[in-house]
Amino acid sequence: MKTLTLLLLLIPLIACTSQTLTSESLSRAEIEAIQERVRQAHPELSSAKQHEVAELVIRAMDNMVFIEGGSFMMGDSSEPCEPGSKRVCWKDYDTDNNHTHKVTLSDYSISRFETTMRDFDLYREVMGKEPYAQDLRDREDRQYLFQPNLPAWTKTWAEAQAYCKWIGQLSDTNGNLPTEAQWEYAARERGKDILHATNNGEINPGENYPSSEERDATIPVGSYPPNGLGLYDMNHNVSEWVYDWYSEDYYESSSEEDPTGPDSGTLKVMRGGMSVSSFGANTTVHRESRKPKGEYYSELLGFRCGIW
Repeated sequence: MKTLTLLLLLIPLIACTSQTLTSESLSRAEIEAIQERVRQAHPELSSAKQHEVAELVIRAMDNMVFIEGGSFMMGDSSEPCEPGSKRVCWKDYDTDNNHTHKVTLSDYSISRFETTMRDFDLYREVMGKEPYAQDLRDREDRQYLFQPNLPAWTKTWAEAQAYCKWIGQLSDTNGNLPTEAQWEYAARERGKDILHATNNGEINPGENYPSSEERDATIPVGSYPPNGLGLYDMNHNVSEWVYDWYSEDYYESSSEEDPTGPDSGTLKVMRGGMSVSSFGANTTVHRESRKPKGEYYSELLGFRCGIW
């Protein structure tokens, strides 16, 4: 009887040992601190679910890429349309990014990958929310839309930011959506004159960009090579929410030091190109704007988190 009792007491310890969490960037003490914060923030969860959440947070920290701050000229730069010509041409067809201006950023970090469906689904489950697009998830012929490593679908800017702040709370960091300036600076490999955030600054379908057969839907994150800083999918896949409110003429009045956009507005900035868009729209300087709350969850609207 004593032997049986001892074995019953040891089973939880064996289970915990078999599920030891590991990290590429965090110390054992930092991992244990995350586990404790998860337990304190979500005592209602089972130990198994708390373990999943801790894994998610550790994965998010491992995916963070440190970006050394610096100065760069933000926006689309012009150049002579032909050698010696006085007529200038812009690299991007937008007009709201034509006012190039100096920006100086402090150090920050940004996620290597767009937030995945697996991680966002777990977050929503923990928050007591029903899965979005349940009618599609129930259909066998639509299962391909919900692979765990596809970019998360979003409906609102607020939910994307809340996810990043939740990651920050559980990791004891200043988690947030990256600012528009941080996003562009990283996409351009610390502000270099790079138009496409690929491994070579160019678009080569099937090599560093979705092929024509892949461009009618999103693809698993990290399917193609990253840019020079190790950041994936900043040139294709989905448009990404960033921190800033949108203003068409903001570049004309932007502060130089760590700008965060206008104080208020009706639209939020989105960055990054959708695979369904044309090559010309998927540039490092292209700006989009959307209402912060949509009518439905969209597979083309995603995000990645940062720390700043």
